[in-house]
This record gives sequence, C-alpha cells and structure tokens, in this order.
Amino acid sequence: MLDSENVNQYNFAYLIDVSNSVDEKTLEKAKDAYIGSIQSLIDIGIADVSNFAVIPFGSDASLYGPLNATEAISKIKGLSGKNGFTNFNAALETANQFYSTVPSGGKNTVKFLSDGYSTIGGSFKESAYALHKVADVQAYGIGAANIQDLRIIDSDEPVIVNEASQLAARFVDHMGGLVADKSQNSDSEGDSNDEIEVASPPPNQAVKENSSDNGNEQNSKTGEKNLVDNSGSPNPPTSIETGIDNRDDLGIGSNIDGLTDLEFPIIDVEDVSIQEGSIGTSIAQFVVNLSSPATEEIQFSYQTVDGSAIAVSDYNQASGQITIPTGETSAAINIIVNGDREIEQDEEFTLNLNNLSSATFANNETEYNKVAVIENDDVAQSSAIIPQNEVQIPQPQDYGSLLKGNLMDLQSFTDEVTLDFTVEREAIYDNVVGFYKINDIEGSITDPVTGEEFKPSDGEAYAKLAIQLREPELELSLEESQSSITIEGSLSGEHYYAPLIAVDGDFSQVYFSFAQANSDKAEHIRSLGNNTFGFEDMFNGGDNDFDDIVIQAEVKTI
Repeated sequence: MLDSENVNQYNFAYLIDVSNSVDEKTLEKAKDAYIGSIQSLIDIGIADVSNFAVIPFGSDASLYGPLNATEAISKIKGLSGKNGFTNFNAALETANQFYSTVPSGGKNTVKFLSDGYSTIGGSFKESAYALHKVADVQAYGIGAANIQDLRIIDSDEPVIVNEASQLAARFVDHMGGLVADKSQNSDSEGDSNDEIEVASPPPNQAVKENSSDNGNEQNSKTGEKNLVDNSGSPNPPTSIETGIDNRDDLGIGSNIDGLTDLEFPIIDVEDVSIQEGSIGTSIAQFVVNLSSPATEEIQFSYQTVDGSAIAVSDYNQASGQITIPTGETSAAINIIVNGDREIEQDEEFTLNLNNLSSATFANNETEYNKVAVIENDDVAQSSAIIPQNEVQIPQPQDYGSLLKGNLMDLQSFTDEVTLDFTVEREAIYDNVVGFYKINDIEGSITDPVTGEEFKPSDGEAYAKLAIQLREPELELSLEESQSSITIEGSLSGEHYYAPLIAVDGDFSQVYFSFAQANSDKAEHIRSLGNNTFGFEDMFNGGDNDFDDIVIQAEVKTI
C-alpha cells in the first residue's frame, strides 16, 4: 500500500473486462459498481482532487483519460461488451501508460475487473509488477475468474464474487482508507468538515499496520495482527483499513472472529467414491459441510489434482472459487467423471481446497485435500465356447469406445479408419462440424510451417490454427429439412482428433472441445456416451442441452 499521508492528488484507473465472455447483465452491474465508487468519491470530496482513467479491454485495450469524475461516469455508462478475446497484458500496459502521464506524488489506485482469465497477449507478469511499483492494484473477479491470474495482478489478495451485483459492496469495502485519508488531510489543514465521517470497516476486517509510520507501536509481525494497541485501548477507526482478514494465520480461518466475537464454523468434506461407467459421464460430488451456519460470507478456492486418474481422459479438470453466503451450512463441488470400457484398476484424483476466509478447515491447516475414487466397473469378457458343428453367425466387431473425454481417440488403430457419422440436429442454424488432429489429450497443435506449438490457452492464435488444420474432406452438416443423415469419412489411426463446430457454417464463429479456446470460455462440446458428441451453438452454452447437433461415430472399415 502506498503512503497515504498528506495526499493532495489521487489518480484512479478503472480497468473493465468487456470481452465476449462478459454478458450484458454482468457488464451493466459492473458499470453500476464503478459509477457508485466514483459517486462515493464525489460525496466525500476526493473527486475534486482526482484524475480518472477508464480502460475497457477485450482483445486490446483503450485509454480514456485523464478525466474528471463526471467525464469518467459518462464514459463508463457508454461502455459496451462483446469485444473479442481477453487480453490482460494490454489492459495493464495501458494503465502503466496512464500513470506515466500524471504528475508524480499522488496516490494511485487501480480497480481491475474480469470474469475469466487472459486468453491472448502472452505473459502479463512484467506489466503487473510495473504497475505495482506505482499504484495500489485491487483485482476483482466474477464467477469462474482465474484467481491465480488475479493474484499476479493484485497488490495484495484479489476478491472473487459470484455475481456482479456483489461488486458494489466490495468496492465500498476498499473505500475506508480513502475516507480516513481525506479526514486526516482536512484536519492537518485546520479545515474541519462535519460532513465527512471516518469509514467503519466491514465485518471481520482487521487492522493493517502501516510499517512506514515510525510512530505506530502496534505489533506488525506476521501472525500477530490485533485490534488493540499496547495499552489495551481499541484502535480508532482511522487506523482500520480493509483488505486484511482478522485471522491468527491467514488461510487457516481462525476460531474466533475478532470483531464480532463469534466462533467461525469448521469446514469438513467427505471423500468420494463413484462407479466409472462404460459410456457417457457421471458426477463426483464433494459435499462441503459447515459445523454451524456461516457468520459471514465464506470463500475458498478449489482445484483438482491428478493421481492415478488423469484429467481429460478420466475426469474433467476443474478449478474455481466457492462462496457460502451468511447463514448457509453447506455447498457442493461437482466434478465430471468420464466413462470408458477399459479394464483397469480403480483410479483416484484429489480435490485441493485453499485460500479460506471466515472459517477453519477441519484439519486446521491452510490447505485441505479430499480424494475421489473412480471405481472400475468393466470386466474381462470370457471366450465363448462354440459346440462342434454349430454354425457361428458373424457379428459386427465392437471396437469399443472411440471417445476419450470430448475427443476422438484413434490411438489403437494403425491404419486409416473409415467411419460412419450419423448426424441429427435440433438447432435453427445450419452448423458445420469438423475435426482436427491434436498432439495430445491437452489439445496442443503444431504449426506445420513454423513448427511452433499452440495450446488451447493461447486463445485466438490457437483457434485460427485449429481451423486451418481441420480435415478438409470431413465436414458434417445437416439441412433443416433433414432429420438425420449418415456421412462416411476417414481419419488416420494412431492419433487423437478434436471436434469443432462452425456456427451456421461461419468459420469466423467456431467453438472447440477445449473451453479455454472458446471466446466465451464456455463448454460447447460434450461426450454423450456411445461414441456420440453433443454440441451447443449458442454463446455461453445456450440452454446447455447439447442437442443443437448430435453426431455418433461408428467404425466401418479399417
């Protein structure tokens, strides 16, 4: 945190994600939160000595500033979404550009907001660290925003909310220090202002000591934060600053909320066991139970970790943030498990929980790990005994599952494979489905000209190359007048293939098996079992019934 004493100039940069993944409702609520924050600065008089920059970003970023408060509100009101992919680096570089133009000596504050993670623009660490040197950066995420990315951006610890409507309250939480600054400055100038009140902290927010203040005798050692000075008298409200949770050990929780004197609940989660299934998918559900109702909003992060079960092939990798509202006693985390017909040992993966606030893990540690066991339910088929002289009727050969997760798996075939694709549709669009060869189950592909490898997380660059690499002779579609059609096509053995769907046949709007490669970061292709893919052609997954177009594959000849 920058030194905030004797501040006569403030410079605010508002970085707002307006990429394709941000829906209209979310953007409107986010705009309301930013406008409310500026209005608060107007109300307490800080806006009079402030410069503002509005920086909307998608595939690139735009700088509007320096602006006054009224101009900033007007600019935010006029923002619109659907501006391509998400480029954190462009946003942060643009913020650095803004701060290079304002006079030095002011207090600089950045509010960064996104609902996802950076998909293009490369590494943004250098831009983030450069911004940390000149500003207090406050990062906010909505829904499934990537907390690891936001930690790189935030000067301290990012805030994740489930809904954009919760942002306004979170923005207010960070206003306390500014109100105190304004009050102190007014007092030091001898100009008393009865209209200004020192902000009180939100529940469970503790003192954050200013180590640069030599007159501050509070204990500033890690793990010894408290709400009283050495004399035992309560600290005045002006010493309270938001952003630091009142816990003995950050990340564990704590037994007592130091401000409300209520005991925090204990979080317990049971291990999970689930049968794998031969086709389709099933859900491994981890139930999170609290020992008592939440005394305030509880948040923690989770991510899956491979064990003998491997992400993509055995289950769908997942990570995110869980929020348990005040008064609630439980939550659930659902992980998709992929069925197959392989005869194998039971497999397992781990769900890791961390970054806990306002509660305590049952193991009293900063991390909590629980295990999911995927039970094998496939059995070896015994050889049939055919009596002498009995005629054996030839049966179609069963090649088993051709799918591995949301991919076509032809690894077990050594030659070209001819397949029959049965295509059905429910959509109004004349969609086209294609396939492209991938290097591995993570979806990486290689540019045949440069030799450069791209991953789904490379976003737009990956998407462009994948479209170029699709099999030119295998494009599956169905006219509106048709209910079903079977199309023959060939693919090479010993490879994985990933499907893609071009919405209404338009290859400028394509969705992939890998959500990271999709402009909206949503799932659009799902294995339905029995060698069948289901597709969603609407932005953000539409109605998520995966029947806009349905394709079943069957080996015809090898």
